[in-house]
Amino acid sequence: MSIAAAQAHKFYEQVIADGNVFTFCDKGQFLVYPVRDIETVPFWSSRSRVVKIQATLEKYKAWDIEEIPFDQFYNDVLPRLESERLHIGVNWSGMGLTGYNIPVDDLRRSLDFWIAKREPT
Repeated sequence: MSIAAAQAHKFYEQVIADGNVFTFCDKGQFLVYPVRDIETVPFWSSRSRVVKIQATLEKYKAWDIEEIPFDQFYNDVLPRLESERLHIGVNWSGMGLTGYNIPVDDLRRSLDFWIAKREPT
C-alpha cells in the first residue's frame, strides 16, 4: 500500500470514528490548491495532522485551523465543493503536502462504505 493510500485509509476510518474533519481557513475561506489544473481543498482526519503541517511548513502558520463536524462536512461542505467542481485532498503529508486528490463523488462513496462498515449488522 502506498503512503497516499494508507493516508486515505486512515482519513476514512478516523473521520467516521471521531466525527470531525480539519482544514485550513482564512477569514472563513478554505485553502484551495491547484493540482494539475484541478483546484483541491485539503482536509485532514485529526487536528494533530494539521498542527504538524503548521509546525513543519512556515507558510501555513498564517492560516487558521478549522474543525468541521462530519455531518456538516458530508451534508453541506461536500455538496458545495462539488457544485464548484473542486476536489478533496485527504490527509496530505510531507514537505510537499502530497496525497490523494479525489473528486467529491468518489470521496462520498468511500465515506459511505466506511459508514456502512461501522454500522452494526
